[in-house]
Amino acid sequence: MTDLKSLAYELLHEAQQALQQEENLTPTAVVITPAENLIFDLEYGNDEEREELYAEMIEVALEKNATAILTVNDIYLDNAGAPVKLEGAGWGGLAETPSEAIVVMVSGGDFDTWMLTSPYVHQGKQIIFQPPREKLEPGAELELLGDWTGRTGAA
Repeated sequence: MTDLKSLAYELLHEAQQALQQEENLTPTAVVITPAENLIFDLEYGNDEEREELYAEMIEVALEKNATAILTVNDIYLDNAGAPVKLEGAGWGGLAETPSEAIVVMVSGGDFDTWMLTSPYVHQGKQIIFQPPREKLEPGAELELLGDWTGRTGAA
């Protein structure tokens, strides 16, 4: 059995490194099946292509009786929350309010969807990542993955 929490943190770490080195992050998904873990690079040019790619991935997940899907995306934060007030020298990019984040979403039929979010700020060519936060997000997969788990009724 795959340890989903460890895998989510590993995917987050890899995404942080890729973003730091390439200044771009290709959305990725890992589909956990009883027999294997399938990795999908979800590179797309527009919303229609994105929907098509995700639909194909969901189809494969359902065919292979997937137990979980982990997605990795680079997002803009709609509500970054109140800025942290860090004063004094040495805080650098941590004193800025992030407007972007890497998000690893973990969904499956036997547990509530949860997310691992790592907000970040650009400081010149460097990216400063804030510590990741875990948060339960039941139903969060609906926007991106639809009801692939069947937990909320018909897909």
